[in-house]
This record gives sequence, C-alpha cells and structure tokens, in this order.
Amino acid sequence: MRGQLVVALHEQKVFTWAKGEEVFQNPRLVRRWEGDQPIRKTLWTGILQNASVRYRDPYQTRHTYASMMLSAGEHPMWVAKQMGHADWTMIARVYGRWMPNANLDAGAKAENIFGIISDSDS
Repeated sequence: MRGQLVVALHEQKVFTWAKGEEVFQNPRLVRRWEGDQPIRKTLWTGILQNASVRYRDPYQTRHTYASMMLSAGEHPMWVAKQMGHADWTMIARVYGRWMPNANLDAGAKAENIFGIISDSDS
C-alpha cells in the first residue's frame, strides 16, 4: 500500500477497527456490508452518476489501478505483486498496451553500470 491509502485506512481505523468492528461498514446500518449489491445500490451507482461516468462494475477499479500504474512507468513485476499475481506474465498479456514505450534514456542504467559500448564495438 502506498501513501494516501495508508493514511485513509489509519483514519478509518479510529471509527471501526478500534471498536473491534470491520474496517468498512454500511453507514446507514452501522454494521458489516452484506455482499456487494448493497454497496452498488447505496454508494457506487450514485458516485458514478455524480462523477458523470458511465456505469462500471466496482471490480473494474483493479484494472484502472493496474493500467494507471503501468502508464506511469511502474515496474510490471511490482504491479503484478500489487494485483496478487505470482509473476508478471498476466500483467504483460492483459495490460501490455498501457506499458510505456522505451523512452529516450532507455538503457542508460545499464550503460552506467556496465560501461558504454560504442557502435564500433558491436
């Protein structure tokens, strides 16, 4: 977990976990959510409407997260671990189109470590 998520969970902890309850509760009933349908009906659909976003299944947030991380240049193996995958092959197959193309300084890290090879050396 990263920055803002950790902060949000610590803030939420005061309201629920510290009382020996679930982290996330139905705010209307102040008890555990009973499946995903009440969440969709109570919160999710309204949030999407207020944001003027067409309906998407909440599971799609996983795909959004993975594609955003890859688009930002995060390492595919790190993204795979975040998603709970054993290796990065699933990430490459499903999200490969969001992996950025090599940038202008691609290979610079290897050159710095192993030395510069000129065109005449190859």
